[in-house]
Amino acid sequence: MKKIIFIFFIVINSVFANTSIDSLLENYQDSSEESLKTVDENLGHVFIYSQKDIKLMQYTKLSDILKELPLLNYNQNRYGVPSISLPGSKTTVGGFVRFFINDHEISSVHTQSPFLSWGDLPLDIVEYIEVYYGESSFSLGNDTGIYFIRIYTKKAYKENGNTLQTDFSKRGSNEQSLIHSQVFENGWSYLAYVKNSNIYDSDTYKNQTLQNNAKRRYLYFDINNDTTNINIGYADVKKDNFMGLSLDVVPNDGEIVSKDLFVDISKKFLADESLKASVSFDINTREYSEKNDQGIGLVPVIDLTKMGQTLPKEFKENLKFTKLQAHLSKTYEYENNSLLFGFNFSNKKYKVKNRKTVNFLNQEIDQGKFHDFDQERVYSLLFQDKYNFNDNMTFITNAKIDRYQRSGYLEDTTEELYRVGLIYTPFENFGLKTFYTKTYLPPSFYNIDFVDKKDIYLDSQKYKIFSIEGVFTTEKSKSRLKYNDVKIEDFVYLTPVGFVNIDHTIKTKGLIFLYEYLFSNNKKLEFNYYTTKLSETLNNSNKGGYLKYMSKSGKFEYFTSLIYKNSYRYLDVRVPSSFDLSFGVTYNYTKDLSFSAKAMNVLDKSTQSLYKDGFPGTDFAFEDYGRAFNISMKWVF
Repeated sequence: MKKIIFIFFIVINSVFANTSIDSLLENYQDSSEESLKTVDENLGHVFIYSQKDIKLMQYTKLSDILKELPLLNYNQNRYGVPSISLPGSKTTVGGFVRFFINDHEISSVHTQSPFLSWGDLPLDIVEYIEVYYGESSFSLGNDTGIYFIRIYTKKAYKENGNTLQTDFSKRGSNEQSLIHSQVFENGWSYLAYVKNSNIYDSDTYKNQTLQNNAKRRYLYFDINNDTTNINIGYADVKKDNFMGLSLDVVPNDGEIVSKDLFVDISKKFLADESLKASVSFDINTREYSEKNDQGIGLVPVIDLTKMGQTLPKEFKENLKFTKLQAHLSKTYEYENNSLLFGFNFSNKKYKVKNRKTVNFLNQEIDQGKFHDFDQERVYSLLFQDKYNFNDNMTFITNAKIDRYQRSGYLEDTTEELYRVGLIYTPFENFGLKTFYTKTYLPPSFYNIDFVDKKDIYLDSQKYKIFSIEGVFTTEKSKSRLKYNDVKIEDFVYLTPVGFVNIDHTIKTKGLIFLYEYLFSNNKKLEFNYYTTKLSETLNNSNKGGYLKYMSKSGKFEYFTSLIYKNSYRYLDVRVPSSFDLSFGVTYNYTKDLSFSAKAMNVLDKSTQSLYKDGFPGTDFAFEDYGRAFNISMKWVF
């Protein structure tokens, strides 16, 4: 670690150029022009994906970006749904990342993960994306998290027209989308988006077919003027359940149907727009069904002493989740201080409309609720102070208090969050940023549903995070080195018999190096490598990186990328390194009509995930995705 930092600063001194950050920003203007208006350095360490990056790299879905992010593992779970885990670990459903479309969080009320409904969020509606490594709820009042991903949609005043796009890929998969936008003379504008996807995907395990077909639909409206924003989003998915909960991995039949709707309204008040209020409402319904002659591993209902009576061979449930949230914040400038005060309220409800199983005695059993925890109210007070000591040094302090009122056996509780930070730029083209954060992750409805029945009370996970980042720029390049040290108490871990709190401190340390070189405004090379150490036994990769090149020449745009994840061994299973090689080209026939072709995972060496076959189960590794080829047409009219 010390040697790497030493080498980094030697490189800095050897290539130090007499340029300014302003000149670098001028070169990277297209990459950050819009984001510079929204990026909040107080939230943590930020990575930006500009509209130009998204276009040149042919990122079509949010998953294209997530699978290359450092200090994350992006895998597939038993339901054929993506899941994010910390390096070295594998989780079925990860709940530590907060996802936003503009100002609205789209994470599930049940699992705190967005991937079932929004994991394949199409990027043809996205203007740019900000990815923060840091606790976002200090400023925004949302649920706590470690990563914060903010997705900014296109605006009518920039589009003011229509865009039609269609895509075709392997096995007949196809997608169609349409954007319509209009600007009115009274200052209001609106953008409407609709997309339909038909995905055909399957794989083979033990000479049997695992189906993962899906039909997805998206509908989105953005209505705004100078001070008011109204966002309405809808997503529904109907898909096969892949492995599901079947003990032998291959279910006889199974399906997931999810429908997600949100309405978010925000408005700025006062002449300086320093007072902001927002209110939102989410409703999600989900249906799950599965049949399997070898049994279904539904942990909440299985009694090992009465397997014949409690082990299901059929399972159906119909659930409904709602969330009401209101937020009020005020910013205030006082001498060298930029202050923020805020209040946030949320009310989450979980309703079981129907939940039944059929056991091996062919008895149908109405399971009802697994637990009586079905409502949670959270009241939050938040404070932030950004103190400018001088032009080169800024101190940041954050504090937040969350008061939880819960139904059922879970106790009401009060949680406190704190953070201190420093941003220091001693030279025009070299800067440092460091934070120390004390935060937590509360148990979700999903955690409680699948809790270990021997110890049904789950504590919140406690995180202490130290991070420091150095950034060095020249006229053509940017180098970043980031180090983090994380300690986790009461980590929530899924065992074969349910979720438990780990009874010791988990420690992880990570190092990220990122390098960008701009050959010209239309040619860029990016390199990233990260490595981590984990105090626990590895069950996922803990090192990785990527190499990307993107360029535009005349009417052609093209890219090449290679994403790497290291090999590891878990018990008797050795998982090889992954090398996801992709490349693509776009031909702009006119400024309004273009054609694209992209090949993904050309080497057929994707990441692999660990699963269990049977109960208590034999471990095995299975690839997350195969080769893919996609062609598309985009027409602006």
